[in-house]
Amino acid sequence: MRILPTTLLLTVTALSALAVDFRDPSESERLVGLSGDWRFSIGDDLDWAEPDFDDSDWSEINVPDAWENEGYRGYSGFAWYRRTFSFREDNDSIETYLVLGEIDDVDEVWVNGKRVGSTGRFPPNYITAYDRQRAYRLPAGLLSNDRRNTIAVRVYDGASDGGIRRGPIGIYTTNLPLPEIDLHGEWLFAVGDNADWAEAEADESDFDPIQVPGYWENDGYDHHDGFGWYRTHFTASPPSSRETMVLLLGKIDDTDEVYLNGTKIGSTGHLTDADRYSNNSYYAENRSYFFPSSLLRENNVLAVRVHDHDGLGGIYESPLGIMEQSAFVEYWETRRYHREGGYSGLRRLISRWD
Repeated sequence: MRILPTTLLLTVTALSALAVDFRDPSESERLVGLSGDWRFSIGDDLDWAEPDFDDSDWSEINVPDAWENEGYRGYSGFAWYRRTFSFREDNDSIETYLVLGEIDDVDEVWVNGKRVGSTGRFPPNYITAYDRQRAYRLPAGLLSNDRRNTIAVRVYDGASDGGIRRGPIGIYTTNLPLPEIDLHGEWLFAVGDNADWAEAEADESDFDPIQVPGYWENDGYDHHDGFGWYRTHFTASPPSSRETMVLLLGKIDDTDEVYLNGTKIGSTGHLTDADRYSNNSYYAENRSYFFPSSLLRENNVLAVRVHDHDGLGGIYESPLGIMEQSAFVEYWETRRYHREGGYSGLRRLISRWD
């Protein structure tokens, strides 16, 4: 495989999250408000995710609020929320997100019968995510502007308060620049470590589909610690300029090396020396890797080598995509990110390319 010269390898691991703060009107716009009365039932049945399911005999519950405050005091376990709404925008031309605030403890979400995401882990391998903000990106065309849309939310509460309990609730769009190439969705994944998997023409017979972002435990790789490789194929138009591009890989648990068409474009952490990163915080750092636009082809392969030290592992959080350096800088200008080592640090890193 080819390796870029050291002077061209940029590893950006100290930048804040390239994500939208949906509570900040300068970063987002609410298109549909969804606070208020939702349909609600305790229990668990996956048929309740279907848009044509009849929930007319369900209770009404206020969202956001803990269900203990709505007549279900002392209840822990599974419950479902449902809500219908109208949407008057063109979902093909704008980026939309379903924002559900904080959910105690675990959730799985469907919109018009399509699963759009989940946070935490349901029993028997229960993992709470009670303090995580939920914002699920909706695929283009999923929302309809000529019929009612249906949201179904499956929730599990392990103890204490439960439900969709606080935060912004609605359909939002963002005012921030978005990646030109979207990399969310189904990738290929294999457990183990093989240097050949970095090559563009690598044999993928040992790989299986996996949803990205998401912990690899969510796709059946329970209790796997160690190496795993991700690969995805995408198309790109010939670059119109020689501008530097930026690959956004969200958050990865714990460390990684990244190859585009067989060329290494960056890494975070020390994959081959466990003692050096056993107590690190790499899992919480956002990945943003700079590379020359000349590396892009019409058909491309991105390969990501990941090592998980313990606990959960994988490419687990957005954003995922490729954007031009100017859009990346505009993002930071929009957010007015001026802390030392943040925006100014980004400027210093970019200057190495000039």
